[in-house]
Amino acid sequence: MTPVVAAPAVIAAGAPLFSFDPVAFVVHLVEGGLLQFVSTARQTIDAVLTTYLFGTYDVTRPGASAPLTSNSAIVGLNALLATAATALVVAVFLYSCLRTVVDRRIDVQHTLQVVLPRVLVAVVLMHWSLPLIQMAVDLENALCTLVAGNGAVGPANLPWADPLAGPALQTAATNLFLLVLTAVMVVALVILVLAYVVRATILTVLCVTAPLAALLHVLPETRVYARQWARLFTITLFMQFVQLLVLRVAVQLTVADGHSLVSILYALAALYLMLRVPGALNSAAHWERRVVSAGRRLERSARRLAVSRLEGLA
Repeated sequence: MTPVVAAPAVIAAGAPLFSFDPVAFVVHLVEGGLLQFVSTARQTIDAVLTTYLFGTYDVTRPGASAPLTSNSAIVGLNALLATAATALVVAVFLYSCLRTVVDRRIDVQHTLQVVLPRVLVAVVLMHWSLPLIQMAVDLENALCTLVAGNGAVGPANLPWADPLAGPALQTAATNLFLLVLTAVMVVALVILVLAYVVRATILTVLCVTAPLAALLHVLPETRVYARQWARLFTITLFMQFVQLLVLRVAVQLTVADGHSLVSILYALAALYLMLRVPGALNSAAHWERRVVSAGRRLERSARRLAVSRLEGLA
């Protein structure tokens, strides 16, 4: 008997074997990449922020809460510059004496009665700069503890904690718009971490150069640089307290949970305000200088007016 062979299935003409949507494929790749980026970045960012955000300590010993000025490198370099600045005191005296002799005008700022007390104060500040700086750092840490203490502000209740949590990421994984906003928030957090790394570096440099700043305050020609050092130190140190204050307000006024668009925008707004703090403090510091300059100009104008009046009466 002849075996029966089944006829092959006939594929309809023009019918595709499979469908491929390039737009959907690209969107899927983008969603997967962004989700992986956000998921892996959160733990690293949380660890770094815990080290830098809640206090000013020696970052070379994380978790130990060691004083900033106890770093051996800072102590050694500060002592070296203190010795160099002490030797430069002789040059300051020589410059003041020559300025008094050469300049025919009577310059009170370079007389021995004015320079000698300033030199003595500068020498004390040179060799006691690190303890004085550590006192300011301790004050700033106390203010930060007052604002963020007792769990009021911590890694678990930060404005971006819920939007970066697992349930929120699962919700964002099905919504490309929310996922892009979450990735933008992670980038803003990276910028915040970078700002704190730069802050720690600047504070280290300021601790090392404190003896030179004390010496620069002696002469009126270099006093402006000492004031710039003091302004930079104040802004760099206390920006942390102001940023924690912004975080405390943001934590207390949480408007939505981590699964909504509003919560992501709220976290972005809090990060934006935190990143604006250094610039706002710098502008406030320059306002003081502008007010002083305006007062001096007003004083000079008043003197000229009084002199002209007296000359007119004479």
